[in-house]
Amino acid sequence: MSIEVIHPGMFSTIQDAGRHGLQHKGLSPAGAMDYKSFMLGNLMLENDNPVSIEMTMQGGVFKFNSDVAFIITGADMNADINGDAISNQIVYNAKAGEVLTFKQVNNGYRTYLTVKNGFDIETIKGSYATHTKIGIGGLNGRTLQADNIIPLNDPKTMPTKRINTFEIDKMDHIRFIPGKQYHRFKDVHVIPNYAYEISNTSDRMGIRLTGERIDVKHGHDIISEPIPLGSIQVSTDGQPIILMNDRQTVGGYVKLGTVYFADLPKLAQKAPGSEIHLVEGTLEEAIAEKEEMINRLNEVSNRAYDIRHTSRRIEQLLKRTV
Repeated sequence: MSIEVIHPGMFSTIQDAGRHGLQHKGLSPAGAMDYKSFMLGNLMLENDNPVSIEMTMQGGVFKFNSDVAFIITGADMNADINGDAISNQIVYNAKAGEVLTFKQVNNGYRTYLTVKNGFDIETIKGSYATHTKIGIGGLNGRTLQADNIIPLNDPKTMPTKRINTFEIDKMDHIRFIPGKQYHRFKDVHVIPNYAYEISNTSDRMGIRLTGERIDVKHGHDIISEPIPLGSIQVSTDGQPIILMNDRQTVGGYVKLGTVYFADLPKLAQKAPGSEIHLVEGTLEEAIAEKEEMINRLNEVSNRAYDIRHTSRRIEQLLKRTV
């Protein structure tokens, strides 16, 4: 009962919601970059312990060694199973021996493969999340490799179902809550008009931006302080870095503020070369947007419909019109 990695893709890791509560000990959470797509797949499969394979830009090739339900969420990587094209956001049932193939990303940047009941692998500090910077979690703390065998945890099939309306947010406005050092930035009021390009040096640790230099009053250095997810740090080169899941836990550079949690999935799906705009927001709006995102995830997964039932219903309706 397992999945065999025939080809790992460009950068594929096992991720969950993150390894939380340990930043005071210097351990950042890791976890899925696009929380929304990750949780959607696990909610659709009704997994008690959410965990997925996260693929970046170029997907992998996987062989199922057991019958199991699975779903693909996030970016479109033109997946097929045994040569037959399949779609994102539909629960399928794979048969033992079938091969699932992903290709170059078509829309977005990160894709999630989730199976019913997840993987039977060891947790580190209560989490499956792979943190490649320090080599813990997932499979030996690294990206997936060819010939890896990923044991499945009680694999089961389930009724096929789909979601109709749940797409990657392509908006380029990334909203942030101004931080306590915001007053130190010169000409703060024009920052939302700045357009930045995502650098090809970006990774799971941070999204590096290139564009208009941001100057500060009294220098870029501060006394080191904790770094929350989404912090917008500005170093001496004047270029912002949005610190992500594998970030360091403390830092000594001045910060604009913190990106809305609800905008982080949108940011995680932006490929290098994409343009974004930093837009000042409020704490109250950020809290409301997070709650709305979580409520919508639950609502969408609850409204997912059984494909077989719907097919029968359509057939009945057609018979009535003949």
